[in-house]
This record gives sequence, structure tokens and C-alpha cells, in this order.
Amino acid sequence: MWREILVIITQLIVASPKAWKDINREKRTYNEFLNRFLHPLFGIIALTSFIGGLWISQDGNMESALKNSIISIVAVYGGYFIASYAINDLAPRFGLEKNLSMYQKFVGFASAVIYLLYIVIPFFPGFIILWVCALYTIHLVYTGAQSFILIKEDRLTNFTLIASALIILAPATIHQLFSITIK
Repeated sequence: MWREILVIITQLIVASPKAWKDINREKRTYNEFLNRFLHPLFGIIALTSFIGGLWISQDGNMESALKNSIISIVAVYGGYFIASYAINDLAPRFGLEKNLSMYQKFVGFASAVIYLLYIVIPFFPGFIILWVCALYTIHLVYTGAQSFILIKEDRLTNFTLIASALIILAPATIHQLFSITIK
């Protein structure tokens, strides 16, 4: 399972059009997607946030480690659901049918770079410039919209901009709000 997750993320980053076609061809059920991709990734995010909060950060203690872990998990889960539901509700504006499970899979796979950042950042807490890599999500959304969602070409740019903004900004906003209120 871990090898499969690593292969999917690597393919999405290195050869995203081919990866999206492979994902579309596999026809995973929503439960397979959750249990074999998304939830294990969120588990890794929780673990790395805890380790980073305990051993890497300057004021590393059990309390800050648990807070970091909770904030990261709430941010990625909340961002995932907000983006998925928003894209599903906006689908008719782009000439698409509402299909929540498809958009949830799309958001989950398109967020691969965001999830990687949440895994890596706890080990480099002062290296904020890594968040620039999140802009690669725009490319993942663009290629996924073409190969996975099969959106029409004339609506592709608008869909890419809106979906990318939701996928990038929803977890970032939740993370920031929780960081301010919990810490």
C-alpha cells in the first residue's frame, strides 16, 4: 500500500497527464481511494507533525506536538472536504454534472503536493519558502481536469483557477485559523 501511494504521488508530480489517465482507467471505488490512499496519507501527516512538534521545533514538548498534529489533520481534512463540496456545487457552472465522489477523488489526488508539504514542513519549520511548491497544484488541477474530469476546453482555465484556489487556500486558511486560536 505504501509503495502504491509513493508511486501515485511520484507519477502525479513527474508525469501528471499519464498519471491522471492511469487513475481514471483504474476505476477505484471511493472506499478504496479513502482506505488505500487518502487516510494513510493523513496518518503520515499526523505522525510527521507530531514528530516535528516533539523533536524538531524549538519549544518541542508533548503539548506542542499534539497541537501541531491536530492542526495539520484538521487543516488537510477540512480543506479536502471544503474543496470537494465547493467544486461539486460549482460543477454545473462548468457544464459538469454533480458527482461528489468523483470530485472528492479529484481533490484528493490533486492535493498530492499539498499533502507532501504537510509531511515535509514539520522537519523544516523555518523553511517557509517550500510553500511555493504548492503552486504546482495548479498544473495537477489543469491536467486532472483534462484527463480525469474531462472538462470542455473553453471552461478549463476558469475551472483550473477556481479549483486550484480552493485546493490550496482551504487547508492553508484552516491551518492559519487553528494555529492562531489553539496556540
